[in-house]
Amino acid sequence: MKRLGISLRTCNPQAYHEPRDGLARDWYRFFAELGCGNQWLLLPNLGEDTVAYARDHGVQGVIFSGGDDLGGDPLRDQSEQALLAHCVAERLPVLGVCRGLQLIHRFFGGDLADADREVHVAQRHPITVLAVDKLPWLQGQPASRTVNSFHGKQLLEPLPGVLRPWAVDANGTCEALVHTRLKLAGIMWHPEREATLGEADRQLCHWLFE
Repeated sequence: MKRLGISLRTCNPQAYHEPRDGLARDWYRFFAELGCGNQWLLLPNLGEDTVAYARDHGVQGVIFSGGDDLGGDPLRDQSEQALLAHCVAERLPVLGVCRGLQLIHRFFGGDLADADREVHVAQRHPITVLAVDKLPWLQGQPASRTVNSFHGKQLLEPLPGVLRPWAVDANGTCEALVHTRLKLAGIMWHPEREATLGEADRQLCHWLFE
């Protein structure tokens, strides 16, 4: 397993002004179940300097975590955009989760719109998996399943030409995508918030990061 870095969300204490970077502890269990050992690193929001931080610490692949809408924290936006550009230029594998998927979509020229919050915020809903037999991490997986949902934004069609959808919701809206040439994928659901790491998500991560 490659040495992975994971981006951090913005955390603002209620009692006083002291912006912080943070990560849900669910991710610690996720890394353990994935078999990463201690080969993972928290990536602080340092603006463009996040790239040098990741490089100096030997990061070989990146997970862009969820939380915060794009545009909500300029420093996080700048940090992740610079880091994603670095990953693309160096052909490092990438997984985008929820906001991370939206970041990828935006980076390659896609647009976002408001999602139906009654369907997508703190809910579960079915997805249909596309091209089960053609994508390596999907082989042997069911063509439909239920996923968690915590997002207030959705991807607008058409997707940028270098991105291919591989899962959609009941309305046909893209819930997962993959780059046509790079090991770069995004999912709208949160694998770390499940009680155990699902086999389909495990296979995706192994395809990306082994």
